[in-house]
Amino acid sequence: MCISNRQLDPKTRRRMVIANISFIFALLLLNSERWNWVHPSSQFELNWLDAFTGFFFGLYIAIMLFGLRGARRCRASEPEKL
Repeated sequence: MCISNRQLDPKTRRRMVIANISFIFALLLLNSERWNWVHPSSQFELNWLDAFTGFFFGLYIAIMLFGLRGARRCRASEPEKL
């Protein structure tokens, strides 16, 4: 079942925006070596790059799951009339 964006409360919509931005950051960090945006010179820097990538992916997953859970609880009590 799809819940449209306008049916969500503003707090949940804001959280979804933060989740999508963190997903974009995670994808950019994941491909940063291939696209030469970051030039890690040691294994320590590669580990930090992986840590931040994992953090942003985890933030995305957590916010999306809690946002969708909250959206299920905040649905309108009456069905829309045509």
